[in-house]
Amino acid sequence: MKLLKTHKPLFVAVLLIIFAQWFMRSDQRVEHWYALGVYPYISGLLQFSLGWIPFSVGDLFYCAVIIWAALRLWKFALGILGKEFGNRGGKERLLRCSMRLLTLMAWVWLAFHVLWGFNYYRKSIPDQFGFVAERPSQQELLQFSQYLLNETNRYAIELNDSPLDIPAHGNCSTAGNQHPKASLFGVIGNYMGYGGYYNPFTGEAQINTHMPAFMLPFIAVHEKAHQLGYAKESEANFMGYLAALQSADSCLKYAANLEMFIYANNALRRSDSVAARNNFKALSPIAIKDLKSYRAFVKKYQGPIDEFTTWFYTKFLRLNNQPEGMYSYNRGMVYVMRYLNKKPA
Repeated sequence: MKLLKTHKPLFVAVLLIIFAQWFMRSDQRVEHWYALGVYPYISGLLQFSLGWIPFSVGDLFYCAVIIWAALRLWKFALGILGKEFGNRGGKERLLRCSMRLLTLMAWVWLAFHVLWGFNYYRKSIPDQFGFVAERPSQQELLQFSQYLLNETNRYAIELNDSPLDIPAHGNCSTAGNQHPKASLFGVIGNYMGYGGYYNPFTGEAQINTHMPAFMLPFIAVHEKAHQLGYAKESEANFMGYLAALQSADSCLKYAANLEMFIYANNALRRSDSVAARNNFKALSPIAIKDLKSYRAFVKKYQGPIDEFTTWFYTKFLRLNNQPEGMYSYNRGMVYVMRYLNKKPA
């Protein structure tokens, strides 16, 4: 009883985690009670509370947590190196710190899932939209990549006919981006290799505005999809493309089709490299220029930080019901293909 009383917050958290694990075992339960039940109210409350603030509160929160954790770790390290660590009092202090850390981690896990993370376990996109997401054949990939090629070129022509500053895509950098906020981490995001992210603790969607401008419209709707409760990367890509289909914004349509073309053409390249190469050559000069600028951008910032971030995020995705890791982004392309084939003309 003394142990239970001393570590009551940890025991309560463990019981709640056990319940959460049971809750997540049923996608229908998650879809009904959380994704379509509780989550819209949670998201609405967070956006009502913090959405009107022009800067990212979540980024400031992360910075504060990093500073706090560094100070606590420094203090803890000094305690370990101190002379008192070898005695009984030092060992008891280590035990207390360890239990506090476990308690904190347990409650952070619970907060993450209650505020957003349960969305990883909702009904799949194929179940929600009524199609089968089977692996596409080489012929299907060829047809779909050529469809996306034509759509990309069509909207590139519209951009070329518009008064936009095409070399820099002047107005494309903000197209479709009324809701996501600019990341406060700036160029750091380039070295870490991310274009955007969603903060589940503050309900804010952020984009890295230091990315090439032509990419930002699709990144924005992708992060907005996360904000709406589509947690998996494949789901966010799919919903982002659907948003582009419904949009009248040529910048967004161009960015979305080019993004999906890259996924489809890369998948095609594994079985028919000649067809994939011909597809690339048939792209609009605008699209070819954009892709070359993106490759130069990636090369400029690629390094050990980017590699570590990719490794870490792959592990994170696999822990959250996405066994494909970073390849889960590709599955969104398959969803789009199956949806368009199923959707009546």
